[in-house]
Amino acid sequence: MRRLLVSLGIAAALGSGVPAHADPGTADPNLDARFLDALTKAGLTVISRPGAVKDGKTACGMMAQGQPELDVIAHVAKQNPGLDTTKAAKFTAIAASAYCPQYLQLASDGGNGNRPPPG
Repeated sequence: MRRLLVSLGIAAALGSGVPAHADPGTADPNLDARFLDALTKAGLTVISRPGAVKDGKTACGMMAQGQPELDVIAHVAKQNPGLDTTKAAKFTAIAASAYCPQYLQLASDGGNGNRPPPG
């Protein structure tokens, strides 16, 4: 599943129009709109724009707390019953690309960045 997230994240970062490595210190007033556009371009239907933005930021918050990617994806799927695991992984990767690109790097290096290896 980690490889799925990595490959989806890379594809999302390259093809979504959302900057893959935005400067977190710089507020981007168009970031939410670009995130929502990236979801649509990825074939994900957005029913509630504010809800999708909230879920994307929540996913990043979970990653910031050290939650494993699989748990984040499962949470996204649970919060959005219309998303299967693959679509939830795609959503999570696009959210990371938009709101917390540092976690795309963690995933691409096998998750060994700042997290301790699983015990």
